[in-house]
Amino acid sequence: MNESVKIWKDISSYIEASMSTVSYEMWFGKLVPLTIENNKLILVSPLVSVKRTVDGFKDTVVKDAIEKSGTYVTDIIVILEDEAENYKPEKETSPSVETKDEEDDFKFVLNPSYTFENFVVGDCNNIASSAAKAVAENPGVLYNPLFIYGGVGLGKTHIMHAIGNYIISADRKKKILYVTTEQFVNEFIDSLMKSKDNKLNKSFREKYRNCDVLMIDDIQFLANKMSSQEALFHTFNDLYQNKKQIVLSSDRHPRELTFIEERLQSRFQCGLTVDITNPSVETRVAILRKKAEIKKFRVSNDVIFFIAELINSNVRELEGALSKVMFYCSLMKKDVCDIDTAKEALKDFIDVTNHVISIDNIVDATCTYFNIKRADIVGKKKLKNIVNARQIAIYLINDMLGIPLTSIGDYFGGRDHTTIMYARDKITSLCKTDPMIQAQVNDIRAMIQKK
Repeated sequence: MNESVKIWKDISSYIEASMSTVSYEMWFGKLVPLTIENNKLILVSPLVSVKRTVDGFKDTVVKDAIEKSGTYVTDIIVILEDEAENYKPEKETSPSVETKDEEDDFKFVLNPSYTFENFVVGDCNNIASSAAKAVAENPGVLYNPLFIYGGVGLGKTHIMHAIGNYIISADRKKKILYVTTEQFVNEFIDSLMKSKDNKLNKSFREKYRNCDVLMIDDIQFLANKMSSQEALFHTFNDLYQNKKQIVLSSDRHPRELTFIEERLQSRFQCGLTVDITNPSVETRVAILRKKAEIKKFRVSNDVIFFIAELINSNVRELEGALSKVMFYCSLMKKDVCDIDTAKEALKDFIDVTNHVISIDNIVDATCTYFNIKRADIVGKKKLKNIVNARQIAIYLINDMLGIPLTSIGDYFGGRDHTTIMYARDKITSLCKTDPMIQAQVNDIRAMIQKK
């Protein structure tokens, strides 16, 4: 892996932790590391708008991330694709067998800011936090596996990293392996491609079975990947029998993972299952105060309460709103943020939250976008274009309104919750792999929010 890629991966992890997922993917997620010159990391942007926005963050979010990363890079320079020819890109380097550390597989860089000390505990997550601490203090002893579930942006990943950081701080020899489900699946596929007899190669088996703690994030994305489920099943059994700690996260309870084999669902539930819910206003205030303290951002209580009452969804949205206020104050050269400045910085959020969205709004916008009739989308027609529109509408209703699956099924002609769950999961998965579906979802969401 190129040096520039490694360093950007480290720096960008801190940037991602400081803002909402949407903001990060829209701006920083589009940057590609090219090379390093004079201790400055050169990044290529596909769009002028992305370059301008990232440049605007350089004195705040980016500077803070560089300092936290502890690398020798002192700054970043964002260029456009047609400027890349003026720089000499790095050559791909491959470590030799002699120099490769046998424990490289377990050197995943846990985010050092994701600790128990930095995790704000409230009624929404106190059980999950207590269980995670117990696991960190006695891995493989008390709760194995630990299964954490909850909505997007509520702190599941933070807790998993906190477990890893705690264990490593107590014993540097422990082999901690944290991966996303996507990474697990990709590595499994690679192992089959490298194997001559279509069996798991030795390196894959050793990586996942020689660790002391295995943590897999977003396990719901294992749905319908039967061979990968088989690999995880045997990996799980091996680790469990050897009293190695397993921690899993998902956006739903194990019993709702209907597209994952029953034997895996059963194993997911054989330890302790805990959930994280949306934070109360008091918890949101505490989270914002903690984030402002970490970022050394001077902000009044009025502003903290204003943001906490404005953003009532998840922690990532809260962090995104606070980051936007920080960025706006930096532009305005204000040392302390007042309520008027916060309102100006978050006027887009205010416009969206003041708009009351209903199922009818979402369905109407979807019908308009795809030029189909309401009767068709809620009816029984199975034409490909109608089914696609119906599934996107179902996904948006669940995502934007949080309405129970059975209620959504009633709206769509009495469909059962399994059918609704399938539609939601399919679009969730496609949004990560199909740019066209992702664009359609984003376009319709924008239409709904502008009405």
